[in-house]
Amino acid sequence: MILYLRQTSLLYMTKRFYTLYTNRIKQIDNIWNYLMENYKNVLVEPNNTSKEIWKNIRNYIESECNSFSIIDSFILNIFYSKNHPNVGIYYYKFLEENNYNPTIHTIIKYLQLYHLKKDLITKIEEKHILSLCKKIMTQYSSFNVNIGNTLVKSFCQVNQWNDAVKVIEKYEENNDNMLCEGYNILIECLFDHKQDKLAYKYLINSMKKQMGSNEHICITYLKYCLKEKHTFNEKIEKIFTLWNTYGVKPTQKVAVEYMTACIEHDWTANQTTILNLKCQNCKKYLSQTNISDQNYKCLLEAIKKKFEPANMYYTSFPKEIENFMMFIEKNKPFDIIIDGLNFIYTTERNKTLDCKIIELLKFFGNQNKKILIIGRKHMSNFFENLNIKEVHHFLVKNWSHDDLFLLYAAFSTGRNAIVISKDLMRQHKFAIQNTELNILFNKWQFLHQYYFDKYKGLIKLNSEVPIDAFVQKHDDHWHIPFNINVGAHKQRHIWPNYWICLKMPK
Repeated sequence: MILYLRQTSLLYMTKRFYTLYTNRIKQIDNIWNYLMENYKNVLVEPNNTSKEIWKNIRNYIESECNSFSIIDSFILNIFYSKNHPNVGIYYYKFLEENNYNPTIHTIIKYLQLYHLKKDLITKIEEKHILSLCKKIMTQYSSFNVNIGNTLVKSFCQVNQWNDAVKVIEKYEENNDNMLCEGYNILIECLFDHKQDKLAYKYLINSMKKQMGSNEHICITYLKYCLKEKHTFNEKIEKIFTLWNTYGVKPTQKVAVEYMTACIEHDWTANQTTILNLKCQNCKKYLSQTNISDQNYKCLLEAIKKKFEPANMYYTSFPKEIENFMMFIEKNKPFDIIIDGLNFIYTTERNKTLDCKIIELLKFFGNQNKKILIIGRKHMSNFFENLNIKEVHHFLVKNWSHDDLFLLYAAFSTGRNAIVISKDLMRQHKFAIQNTELNILFNKWQFLHQYYFDKYKGLIKLNSEVPIDAFVQKHDDHWHIPFNINVGAHKQRHIWPNYWICLKMPK
């Protein structure tokens, strides 16, 4: 019933928004037609428009507009939507000269009109734009996405990229999300003005914050690569390396654009399929995913932070965490670490399934594998009934976050341990709030996580579902996975035929 009400409410809101939007478009079209019939000269030569005519236009639109408070931003939006920026700019000058005190929304729309302007912006206009932007930065301690993106673009438009950087910094002080459009504009501006070091800083930041990089930023960077033929290879390889580092998979559109550019610079490029780690185009084998001992230490430290005093009451009780850490130090390393709750209760329990579970555990025991099962207190009877000497178990309280205990045990043991759990643990990746570590975490799952199927037994997590592919270089070849969906640059899974194979020129 609750789900039905939510769906109904969402449908109502969608219809309501669409109705408001279409009504506003009709209103703009009606007003525009009126202006074309009665004030065509204003639209052609706005610089010759008298104060009285501007007042008449304002009064008419005010009579047609439902809200007096947004009248001026609404008028500017009409000129913006009809691609007549100069008309809007002269209307704004009329407002300033006649003490109408434009609101922040009106000022922002005025600045956006300059973003449409095709002809040269004068020094006087640049000074005015800069003055308004700095005034907003001084008056407001925080602002929304629209204001932030507009300020970045306006500062870059008058070549004040240092101020554009301050906008992004100020926005990020109060918001977790990034200014996608602002980043794209800033990166393009910095590369255009040969501020490469700063441009790369924000290019990397965009990948970190977005867990990837969007289409616009990828295309912006490609344009930068194409400016100088003799540096193309170096610059294009730099972005490929960054894609590898931050786990970026470009969209199909971006992949095609990069393929075309590479071909124009004497590379060989083809879409390909990867089967059993072998490229069907160049016949080279892709690298097996590998995690170093140092990588395991980094992953372990990230999990340990969730056991620190500031977080431990969210995870468990302090004494329980202390006992668990002592238990791991005393008994590690483990070969098999099992998510007890997920493993044992993954399907409907019955005697046949219990026998299969016991058989699997005994099989590991006969191979001298050291087994750890992490479960919860209410499962104690099941473990007692197992009566398998080779099995260690640690039971946490029923409300504790047992997945974090599982990860701690796995990362403490290192590369020789496998984990049995069907849980992808996405809800616990908050413990690893770092892009590079998240990539390592995904690689670890690829190598070490299995799940138990009541019919097939133990199955590797990635055996049926294609899992995390990464950009790789092999000698003079680059292999780049891509996603067919826009905005899926960090999509977890990818199919084997969504790859491009690029060979560098000799």
